[in-house]
Order: sequence, then C-alpha cells, then structure tokens
Amino acid sequence: MLRNILLVPLVLIICLDAGAQKNDFGLTLGGYLAASNPLNIGAAWAIEATYARRFLSLPVVSISGELPWATSFQSSIPTFNGTTLARSYTSLFITPGLRLRLAPSFLVSPYVSAGLGYGRFNRQLLNGTTSPEGTFALDVAGGLDLKVLPFVSLRGELRDFNSSTFGFQSLISGGRQNNVFLTFGLGVRF
Repeated sequence: MLRNILLVPLVLIICLDAGAQKNDFGLTLGGYLAASNPLNIGAAWAIEATYARRFLSLPVVSISGELPWATSFQSSIPTFNGTTLARSYTSLFITPGLRLRLAPSFLVSPYVSAGLGYGRFNRQLLNGTTSPEGTFALDVAGGLDLKVLPFVSLRGELRDFNSSTFGFQSLISGGRQNNVFLTFGLGVRF
C-alpha cells in the first residue's frame, strides 16, 4: 500500500517534468549521399535543423509533430541534364511529419520519424548558369539522443529523403532517388 502511495506521485512528477519541455530543436552536421544514384562518385557536406513540438507524452513514449530542414552543399557528384553535364548540385528538403520517441525521459532516447513535403535540387551547369527543380519528397528517419545536460542532448541521425530524380538520372534510376543524410550534433529541449 505504501509503495503504491509513493509510486503515484513519482509517476506524476515524471510526467510533469516531461511535459515542461514540449519543444525540441536540433542542429546537426554531417554528410549527404545520393544512395540510389548509379552515377554517384562522391558525397557532399550537409546540415540539418529540426523543430519538433510534443503533443503526447507518456513515461515510455512520446509523439511530436516535426519540421526538418536539410540541405547539402556543393556536391562533387556529377549529374546529367539531357546531354549537358552539370558541374555540381545542391539539395534542400523540407518535410513536415511525425516523430515517435521511445523512453523520452531516459538518458538514451531513440526515435523514428516520417514526413511528406518538398525537395529542391539546384544544378550548377558548366556554362555557369543554375537550373533549379522542385519535387515531391518523403522522408524516413531514425535517431538517438544522449542526454549530457538536463535540456541538452548529443544527437545522431540517419534520414532518407526519397524524391524524384532530375534530368538524365531519372532514366537510369527509374525516377526515384534516395537522398541519405547522416548527421551528428546537438538537441535542445525548452
């Protein structure tokens, strides 16, 4: 009986503490790879910023709405546009979705997420002009947070943005391309 009396306030305190930080902002850096591109001979640097707002929190699981923004810098990966060889390209993805976090109040907290949104490729052609192209994109991600301070975590994440390809690549890859971002950085809860 005494154990149950002490257990109820403890569970309430954990739930209240978890409810205090409903917002999560992450900033991670890493690499970009067009995984399903047979013309791929390299990779590019990437940056990702993610905002998430929790709307359901239990001691063992939480669900958040999230807005990831990911971009790759000038890629050394050659791309084709018809018969014109492009010098390089950059990519941008914005795909709002949902995040499911396991053990949100524990020291180590894994999560998965998925979303739908927009992708944009900007090719730098050999003649110095650019050729932007927008596309529908969906993403699937998995990550891990390691709490180092009460409201700060080290974060590692693997996110795959699946989008249509552009130019000559779409003939080779069947029209879809996996754009993989592997990033590491910090997550802050507030």
